[in-house]
Amino acid sequence: MFKPLKISIAVSLMCGTAFADPALTVKKSGRAPASTLKVKSSLVPTFDVYQKKVVKGKVEVFKVKNIPLLDLGEEREVQASVLSPLRLPASRDLELKETRRRESLNVMQIQLAPYNEVVSAPKAVTSAEAFNKIPDIKILNPVMEPVTKDPLVQLAKMDDMQPNDYKLLQALIFLEIQKKYELAMGLFAELMEDPEHRIQALYNYAMTAKGMGLNSEFRQYMIQLAQETKDKMWQQKATEALVKHINVLETSDIALIDPLVIKYEIDVTKNEEYQLTRAKHYSDKGQLGLVEDALMYISEKSPLYPDSLLLTALFNYRQGKVDDATIQLEKLMAATDGNKTLQLRSVAALTLARIQFQKGDYKDAFQSYLKVDKSNPLWLQAMVESAWTQILGEDYEGAAGNMFSLHTDFFKNAFSPESYVVRTVGYLNLCQYGDGVQVLNEMNKKYAPWKKKLEDYQKAHKDSLTYYDTVKNWIKNSDLKEVDGLPRSFIVELARHPAYMSVQKQINAYEDEIVRFNKIALTLIKMERELIAKQNEANKDLASAKKGIKGDSPSESAIASVQEAEKKLLSYRIQYHIAKKARVSIKNLRSQGIARIEKEKSVLRAQASQALAGRFNEMLAGLNKVLDQNEVLQYELYSGAGEHLRYQMAGGDVNEKERPELKVQKEKSLNWKFKGEIWEDEVGHYRSSLKNVCPQENGSNGGVAGLSEQ
Repeated sequence: MFKPLKISIAVSLMCGTAFADPALTVKKSGRAPASTLKVKSSLVPTFDVYQKKVVKGKVEVFKVKNIPLLDLGEEREVQASVLSPLRLPASRDLELKETRRRESLNVMQIQLAPYNEVVSAPKAVTSAEAFNKIPDIKILNPVMEPVTKDPLVQLAKMDDMQPNDYKLLQALIFLEIQKKYELAMGLFAELMEDPEHRIQALYNYAMTAKGMGLNSEFRQYMIQLAQETKDKMWQQKATEALVKHINVLETSDIALIDPLVIKYEIDVTKNEEYQLTRAKHYSDKGQLGLVEDALMYISEKSPLYPDSLLLTALFNYRQGKVDDATIQLEKLMAATDGNKTLQLRSVAALTLARIQFQKGDYKDAFQSYLKVDKSNPLWLQAMVESAWTQILGEDYEGAAGNMFSLHTDFFKNAFSPESYVVRTVGYLNLCQYGDGVQVLNEMNKKYAPWKKKLEDYQKAHKDSLTYYDTVKNWIKNSDLKEVDGLPRSFIVELARHPAYMSVQKQINAYEDEIVRFNKIALTLIKMERELIAKQNEANKDLASAKKGIKGDSPSESAIASVQEAEKKLLSYRIQYHIAKKARVSIKNLRSQGIARIEKEKSVLRAQASQALAGRFNEMLAGLNKVLDQNEVLQYELYSGAGEHLRYQMAGGDVNEKERPELKVQKEKSLNWKFKGEIWEDEVGHYRSSLKNVCPQENGSNGGVAGLSEQ
C-alpha cells in the first residue's frame, strides 16, 4: 500500500531532473564546490546535491547521482462507524374546517337591438380607365460603376507679389486701419499710373479724399470710375459708394446714379437721404410720378421727414391739390415746433401763409407769417406781406403799427420801400390823412435819391459778374455806407436773398476744400520732420540696447530690446520715405484738383452773379413801382382829406363800426405812441393807437381800391 507512493515520488523527481535542460543555469558560490542553480521553465529552482567522503585520508566531495527516496511513512487509516437510526419529529394532526360557499351574482341580461341599417353601395374611388391613363415611367438607365483614376498632381506656377502689390497693401493699411490719409493718398496717386492697379487705386483714392473732407475730389473720381470702368464689380462698388455718400453730391448727379442703381439692383429703400435727393431732382425735372415714388420711402420718424413734407406739399400744389398741400405744410409746422429757427420751417411758414392768403383765409395767414423766424432772410418780406393781410382783413391799426416798427432806427439799414405803402394805406383807411402824407414824404426823402443811383449802376455794369464783385467788396469791409454807388442797406438786402446765398454756400465749401488741399503738403512736411526726430530717438535706443549685450551668451531680454529698437527704426525710415514720395506724387493731383475746383467756382460765381443781377432788377422794379404810386396815394390822401373836412363841417359822426383785428394774443399786443425803443422780438406785435375817424357812410374811405394790385 505504501510502495507505490514511493515509486511515484521518485519518478517525479527523476522527471524533474530529466527535463531541466531548457531551464536557465545560474552559478552559485559556497564552501562546497560551486553548485549550479538550475531554474526550470516554471521558474522553480533546483540544486545539485554533493556528498563528502574520506578517500585515502583525504576528504573529497562527490556529486550524488542517485538521490535516495523520501520516507514519508504510512498513510493514516480511516474507518467508518455505525450510523444510528434517524430521529424525525412526530406528525401533527390537522383539523380542516369547512368553508362557507358563496352564492353567485345574478347575471345581467343585455338585449341588443337587431342591426337593420342599410349599407350604401361602395363608392368608386377610381376606374379602370384611370389606371390606363397613368403614364409609364421609363426605366432609369443603369448607373455605371464609377471609374476612378489616380490624381495627376501637377505643379503650377505661383504668381509672386510684385512691388506695386505691396504698395497697394500698405496704402490700404494706411487708409483703413491707421487712418493716415496723407500717406495713403500718396501711394494711391502712384498706383493710378499703373494700368494693372488703376481701377482699384481710383476707387481707394476717392475714398481717401472723402476721409480728408475733399468732397468734390471724391465726387469727381468716384463718378469717373463709375463711367470709365468696364469691370462690373468695380462699377457696382463705385455706385454703392456714391449712394452711401449722396449728401456730398450734387442733386443733378441722380441722373447718372439712378440708372446704375437699377442696373445692379442696389437696395436704396432704406437710404432716406438718397430718396430725398431723388425727389428733389425729379421735382426739378417735373417728373412728379418719380417724386411721389421717392417720398414714400421716408418714414415719419426720420429726421428728413419735414423735408419730405415740404416736397410733398409742393408736389400736391403743382397738381392743383391746394387743400392737401395745406395739410402737409401744417404737419411740417407741427413736426418742427421744437426748432423754430430752422430754415425749412421759415420757408414752410411763408409758403403756408401765401396759400392761405390766396384762399382769403387772412386770419390764419397772418398767424403763419408770424412763424417766419426773425433771423431768416425772408422775415422782412414776410412782415410786409402779413401787413397786407391785415389790410385786407380790415385790421388797419395792426398794419400801420407793424409797418411803423420797421421805420424806426432799429431797422434803419433795412431796404423795404413797400412797407411805407402799406403803412400809408393803413392810415388812409383810418382817415388819418395827415399821418399818411407824412409817411409818403419820408419815403420820398429816403428812396427817391436811390432810384437814380440804382439806374446809374445798372447802366454802368452790363456784366453780371460786376454785381458779384460789388457784394464781395462790401463783405470785405461791411462798415462802408456805400460801395460802387450802391447804399449799404440795398446791398444787404440784395445779398440776403436765398437764390444767391445757396450758390454762395457752395462756393464757400469749395474755398474750404482748397484750404484742405493746400494743408496736405504742409502736413506731409511736418510728418517728415517728426519722423526724422523719431529716427534719431530710435537710433539712440538701438545703441543703448546694443550696449546691454555682453559676453558670448547675452540674455533674452537684451536681444529682444535690440530687435524692438531695430523694428522701430525700420518703421520710421519706411514712413519717412513714403511721406517724402507722397508729397511729390500728390503735387500733380493737387494742382489738377485745385484747377478743377477753380473752374467749378467760376461756374458757380456766374450763377451767383446772375442771381444777384436778377434780384437787383427785381428790387429796382419794385422801388420804381412804389415811387410811381406815390402820386396815386397822394391824390387819395388829399381827396379823402377834403371829403373828410366837408363831412365834419356838416356835422357828420365818426364811424364806430367794430372791425376784426388780426393780431396776436392780447398780452403780446402793444398799442403805442412811439417814444422809446423797438424790441426785435416784439416786431409784428405792434398796433397803432390812432383811431378810425372815417364817416359812417361807405365810399369816402375807399382808398384801397386803387392799390388792389398790391
